[in-house]
Amino acid sequence: MEEKTTFKGISAYPGTVYGKVFRWKQTKRKREDRTDLSPDEIKEEVDLLKKGLLKTEEDLSDLVQKSKANIELSEILESQIVFLNDPLFRARVFERIAQNNESAGLALETAVSSLYDEFQSIPDEFFRERADHILDIGKRIESNLYPDKLSDQTKIPEDVILVAKEITPSEMIQLGKCRLRGIATDFGGKTGHTAIIARNYGIPTIVGLKNITSHVEDDDYILLDATKGILNRSPGIDEIKLSGIRSEIHKTQPVREISDGPKEIKTKDGKKFSLRANIDSEDEVDLAFEQGADGIGLVRTEILFIRYVEFKPTEEEQFAVYKRILLKMVGRPVTFRVWDIGADKMENGYEEANPFLGNRGIRYLLRHPHFFKEQLRALLRASEFGTMRIMLPMITTLSEILQTKTLVTESLEELKAAGLVITKKIPIGIMVETPACALNLPFLGNHVDFYSVGTNDLLQYLLAVERNNHLVGDLYNPWQVVFLLLLKNIADVANSQKKPISICGEIGSDPMFTAVLIGLGFRDLSSALPLMREVGEKVQEISTWKAKLLAEQVIGLAGEEKFEEIETLVLETKG
Repeated sequence: MEEKTTFKGISAYPGTVYGKVFRWKQTKRKREDRTDLSPDEIKEEVDLLKKGLLKTEEDLSDLVQKSKANIELSEILESQIVFLNDPLFRARVFERIAQNNESAGLALETAVSSLYDEFQSIPDEFFRERADHILDIGKRIESNLYPDKLSDQTKIPEDVILVAKEITPSEMIQLGKCRLRGIATDFGGKTGHTAIIARNYGIPTIVGLKNITSHVEDDDYILLDATKGILNRSPGIDEIKLSGIRSEIHKTQPVREISDGPKEIKTKDGKKFSLRANIDSEDEVDLAFEQGADGIGLVRTEILFIRYVEFKPTEEEQFAVYKRILLKMVGRPVTFRVWDIGADKMENGYEEANPFLGNRGIRYLLRHPHFFKEQLRALLRASEFGTMRIMLPMITTLSEILQTKTLVTESLEELKAAGLVITKKIPIGIMVETPACALNLPFLGNHVDFYSVGTNDLLQYLLAVERNNHLVGDLYNPWQVVFLLLLKNIADVANSQKKPISICGEIGSDPMFTAVLIGLGFRDLSSALPLMREVGEKVQEISTWKAKLLAEQVIGLAGEEKFEEIETLVLETKG
């Protein structure tokens, strides 16, 4: 009987790797399960559980601090702390001890298993994919109830492809990721935590393979094509050769020696192209420099709210970070986006019905000028140590730009009064991420120095589709013709004004879009670090005339909503 050899799953992070299987085995703890506790023993088990919960919260808080440079990872762990302290979750476990006379471990396992099944049965994919939170928390609490019962499973013996039913967020964070060539899991979705974390570390990953763990053994060799979402458990030599093995793992890539500045990238017909990096953390600056980035196209300054214990980072704390980033980039331009935050994050007890359309970004900053000027002064002071650009988020009107410039002038005067004269002229630009801003560029152009397109928000506002809402996720499609036409219009207006124009949104990091964006008129992209190399390769593979022809063909197909044909065309277009 012929065994199944090819498995189809969901691509979470692209790349093709061939390697040895390491099956993730989650060891079960040995414990004494009881349902006949005496009153005194019940009190002992309740106390044991309380200590376990406290230790678990301390562990998670410690992990938050260790991963604070990465916003997505920190948010995952912080949400686990919230769930850990949920009164309903705790009540379920304590009630089982008190009412069923169960030992703490058994009560915990039963309550967690019950909650997990409830989440898994919800038709809503968003909640199903977050059921792993419950399992992760349960395992962490149990490890603190019985700390000496489990061996360390986080050490990876050699370079391997990790195969598992699932990997919880805290397990993934603690794994020796420099040994991971790839990841394949039975469960999970594209927006699940394994996928999110894999993307952060640039590890080729396929999730949702259903039953791959029952078809492979340790030391088997498999081919993981995480670009197509296909795993082959017994590939032939020709398949391995044809696959063009590629891995995006930073730590396995040789570091480039850079002495003459950024690596020059040109299209196939010799047109200069600029490729910059988006960063979430000061720690990523060195890697951006080593990879030859032309500069930093987006520094998300909100990272400081995670880095510092204080609720609002002081001017001095901000200044120190901005200065270090500029010094590390040794003269290459760095674009700092001012706080892209909202009242829902900053004001205790305040909730907005729809924060995406509410008091966020530049709107919030202009309503809190003293807070905004602290950041502006820190940026202005740091500008003396490198090449700085300042970018404003969530612009919809000219008055927002003019009000900001007034605050910049006031900040310069305040610094001058304090004995510090800023000698450099700092370019001020805007994020083009609302339809109002995109269509207003002919009038805004006289008041700004550059544009950067925030495609994530621009797409959701243009299509009236919240990008995190799974119920309408199929409509959040960057191949929609209105979006492509708007991008072309933005590029045309900026180029006619001779204003620098870049893309710092997610499609700037997607190699599938690179040639089309060149065809639409863009010559400057800012990419996530793990995908910079592949985006650069795509730039060098295509001529500008061919990219323009491709963009025209894509727009024609998009008008007919032939999205599969678009992807086929893009993948097949060469030269």
